[in-house]
Parts: sequence; C-alpha cells; structure tokens
Amino acid sequence: MKKKFLLCGVVLVVCICAAFIYYVQSVPSGNTLESREELLDDAVSKGEGWTIVKEIKIDDCIVSAAYSTDHKATIAIFRSTSNGNYKFSTSLNRSNNDIIIGGAMINGQWYDLIWYNGAQTKYAEITYSISGKEDKILKYDTSDGGIIYIRNNEKEYNLSVCYYDSEGNKYE
Repeated sequence: MKKKFLLCGVVLVVCICAAFIYYVQSVPSGNTLESREELLDDAVSKGEGWTIVKEIKIDDCIVSAAYSTDHKATIAIFRSTSNGNYKFSTSLNRSNNDIIIGGAMINGQWYDLIWYNGAQTKYAEITYSISGKEDKILKYDTSDGGIIYIRNNEKEYNLSVCYYDSEGNKYE
C-alpha cells in the first residue's frame, strides 16, 4: 500500500514538472520578431494580429513599430531580461492613420519616439518649442517607414510633427 502511494506521489511530481516545463517553453522569449509579435498580441488590448514592420535597438531595449489586422498601430518597447530574453514593457497605441508621438525612458535617458504607418512618406519635419519659442526644426528621411527616435534632455517642451509624401501632401 505504501508503495502505491509513493508511486502515485512520484507520478504526480513528474506530471507537475512536465506541465511546468511545457509552460516555460510555450511562453514567448521575445528573442525573435515572431515571439515579440506574440507578446504584443498578449499585452496590447486594443489591436490583434500584430505585424512588426520596423525595429531599432536602443541600449538594451528593442523598439518595435507594428500594425494590427484591425487597423491599429503601435510603438512597443521590449526590455532585455537577465536571461537574455526580452519582455514587453510598454507601448504607444493609436489608429493606423494617426502619427504616433510619444516617448520612453531607456536606461535613465528620455527618447522621443515617432512613427507613422498611415501613408508612404518621403520625409518628416519635427519642430521643438522650448519655453514658447521655436527652437529647432529637424528633418528626417522617412522613405523606409522607419521609427524616428531623438534623445532629449529637455524637461519641458512642445513637439509637433508633419510628414510629407513625394507629392508634397502633408500629414499631421
């Protein structure tokens, strides 16, 4: 009788270990574009069927630009973990036709993040105003649809963004 209980106990422990191993293996690691898309599907409540189209690496973070099957767009931040994987940290979510303007603190440094998926554009003009005075206008080539990221040390400022296509049409 004691051997039956011992055998049942061993079988139970083996089953629990197998279930744990299966769970750990099934959680996306964030190491590949496809696994980060899975993490987005799980983490972002607005939008489903995410496709990552652009990525940049800033320090130990991956910044991904993606669109969903239900016409949403996002810039998502994935932070590296101690075991070399990446976990979802935060995202900026908009409609696919809106310019995403936001930012993130990465290793103690603020970055302005900008991305537009609504149309094929040629360039973007970004205007910073500090203390109510227009400080600088920056121009970026956007023909590849990339994420614009700008390291920023200012605490208080206004930021405006205009995208232009090859015909001169303005998107803001």
